[in-house]
Amino acid sequence: MTPSLGPRHRGTPRRLRHLLSAVLAVVLASTLPALTRAEPASAAAGNLILNGTFDNGSTEPWWTRLAATSTTVNAGQLRIRTAGPASKPTWDDLVGHFEFGVTAGQPYRLQFDASADVSRTLRVSVSRVDTPFTSAVDQTVGLTGTMRRFTFDFASPFGDPQAVLLFHLGANAASTVRLDNISLTPLAIDPATDPILYWNGVLLDTYKALDLPPTSSSREAAILHAAMHDAAVSVTGVGNPYRVRVPVSYPGTMDNVVAPSLHAAIDRAAYDVLTALYGPQGRSFAGALATAVARRPSGVNAAEAARGDTVGAAAASANLQARANDGSANNTPYQLDGVPGSWRPTNGKAAVSPNWGRVTPFALTSGRQFRPGLPADADDYEDLLGRQEYLEQVEELRDYGGQTSSLRTADQTQIAFFWANDLAGTYKPPGQLFTHTRIVAEQRRLGILANARLFGLVSLALADAAIAAWDAKYETGIDLWRPVTAIEAMDGPGWQPLSQDRNGVPYTPAFPAYISGHATFAGAWAAVMQRFFGTDAIGFDATTDDPHAVGVVRHMTGFDHAAEENAMSRIYLGVHYRFDAEAGMATGRSVGAYVYANRLRP
Repeated sequence: MTPSLGPRHRGTPRRLRHLLSAVLAVVLASTLPALTRAEPASAAAGNLILNGTFDNGSTEPWWTRLAATSTTVNAGQLRIRTAGPASKPTWDDLVGHFEFGVTAGQPYRLQFDASADVSRTLRVSVSRVDTPFTSAVDQTVGLTGTMRRFTFDFASPFGDPQAVLLFHLGANAASTVRLDNISLTPLAIDPATDPILYWNGVLLDTYKALDLPPTSSSREAAILHAAMHDAAVSVTGVGNPYRVRVPVSYPGTMDNVVAPSLHAAIDRAAYDVLTALYGPQGRSFAGALATAVARRPSGVNAAEAARGDTVGAAAASANLQARANDGSANNTPYQLDGVPGSWRPTNGKAAVSPNWGRVTPFALTSGRQFRPGLPADADDYEDLLGRQEYLEQVEELRDYGGQTSSLRTADQTQIAFFWANDLAGTYKPPGQLFTHTRIVAEQRRLGILANARLFGLVSLALADAAIAAWDAKYETGIDLWRPVTAIEAMDGPGWQPLSQDRNGVPYTPAFPAYISGHATFAGAWAAVMQRFFGTDAIGFDATTDDPHAVGVVRHMTGFDHAAEENAMSRIYLGVHYRFDAEAGMATGRSVGAYVYANRLRP
């Protein structure tokens, strides 16, 4: 179908001279021939290339580099008679098209039909119009006498408002090449090809396999996503890195100007981080990397992949090294306070991550930066146990959080299990929030760079939310006992929470109640999501991994709705008091707002 063309092209070859002067000056012995360039015009819908079908009989806006190379339109095809071997292989003899732009991270599809009167090769590239002349796609194809269709998909590793499509004709004997149906079209966002989403999925599978606590799992997610974000920023130059902007340099000749592959850089960063973090636990990511490589766009060549590997490896190394001595390996045993109101083991399990509040945060100044006051504004354990607010909240737990509660509604029971994800084999609370992030990201059709930043912000906020929550749990004057312990102290044994393992045995997480980790995670997540999207009013269908809510989908009207339901679920589950949820939400919101304001700025 013939595209709708704009005005005919006229003028001087200013941008062509810019493209060639810096690199070719040393080999050019004569003034460039008179060429043409495009006036503002439009191509067929979605196609950035003007006159790619040649149905109008004109060669404009296509130009040639050498005067000895001629172009005509014959039978609706561009006929190129080449000058023969050039002084510089492949790029001294060029046919090209200016006047279109590419956007960093945007996926594109380059297509063309080509044949030649002799068997020969043809190199094609989409490049920057000015120094450093890097190419976003750079492929060499073999031509025969049969017209064939060639298709290359790629994600642009850079943005340039004035890019150039080049067909390189040198390094071959004189021949006639025919081109037709040339198009360069932006592709719709496809989550199935997004490496950020892919590696987050690999991370969640790892969570399920290793039964990780929310403390270490949130830390590891932050390292992973920070490294992938830094790799993406380094390749494209878009945005500010978390830890490092890896320098990307080029040899400065048109024979070697391929840009690092954005996919390869992200893949290598993710692979190196996951291998470093989970390899010692017996996990191999070789298969995941092989799958990632197979999913890359068809336009990625070996040189682009190699340069992307270099960038990704450096981004991973910088982020791993930055966390090498962050206090996460501190295994000092927890010392029980041993007084009424203080936490003691539940389900026979020792305290989980008792030193996590001392871990170096990713964005906060310290774990105590947003530390809440003690529960019910009490001074100490004795003061707390005598306060009416505490007694009322214990009563609420007895009535609504018990295994056999008659007051809890069916919907509240569903909410309790939907947000739990405490058990081995689930993706745990951070994993559920990553999954909801993905649901919204796919719904809003975010691209690779937007997802790199969004998941980076969410992961940093969740990691610091864990540190802030565990600071409040273990580093303050009250390490609050769980409801099951409190109710037993009042009423004797018998009451059990709704929370249970896969076999129906009552289960309570093994760390102090105040503040709720779920609520803190939820508040931090909601704060980031609201600021990233500029609104709270984004509805989405939320899912869960909990074995007691298989297949349940709950519709959320916004991020606050999801966060508040998440926080309240812990009361219905019988494992947290109301002030745990409220203080956790407030702390989390402060953490999320701080992370968004201070890290990964666009």
